[in-house]
Amino acid sequence: MSLPDRFLGAAFVAVVLAFGGLACARKESAEKASAPEAPLSAGYESALASRPIFRPSGTAPAVWGPGDLYNLLITGDESKGALFQFEAIVPQGGGPPAHVHSREDETFYVVKGSLEVLLGDSLYRAKAGDFVYIPRGTVHRFKNLGNQTAVQLVTFTPSGMEKFFREVFPAVTDRNAAPPPVTDDLIRRMNEAAPRHGIVFPANPDSGTP
Repeated sequence: MSLPDRFLGAAFVAVVLAFGGLACARKESAEKASAPEAPLSAGYESALASRPIFRPSGTAPAVWGPGDLYNLLITGDESKGALFQFEAIVPQGGGPPAHVHSREDETFYVVKGSLEVLLGDSLYRAKAGDFVYIPRGTVHRFKNLGNQTAVQLVTFTPSGMEKFFREVFPAVTDRNAAPPPVTDDLIRRMNEAAPRHGIVFPANPDSGTP
């Protein structure tokens, strides 16, 4: 074979290889384009859907609890169901009766003052900086037995308990007013709404069992 023939043969092979490589690249690109992407997890999608919140002091919607004031810092609608957190401002004598949540875990973080906390069969004095974790199904309550107004952050995971609050507790229109007295009508509304929100008020609140 002459030199020109050899040159032409080599050139032909190079062209074939080039076209073959280009075809493979196009095939791989088409396969990647048509391959379905892995779906995001539900939790990650919720996080992407949530919006950041900056809530200046004194601007949160608030309700009157049993003897105290609850500032609703973030609700389930705002956290996509992840949590509900409120600030409890608890004057002397304030605090809810012993109860049990069947759907949510709860935490307390005392910011100011001190509170008597019932957890099952045990009583604790929680002061500023103390943290309390309450698994669902645990009898609990908090009460201010001191003479200084106490403040604590209360968190429910997941959210949902804010619906009970809005159904039962009156909205606050004057934050400087004293909490209204606990009336028979409030107790009735709490007892009627409790089953709809997974709450049980034990017959013997000091027994540690529902």
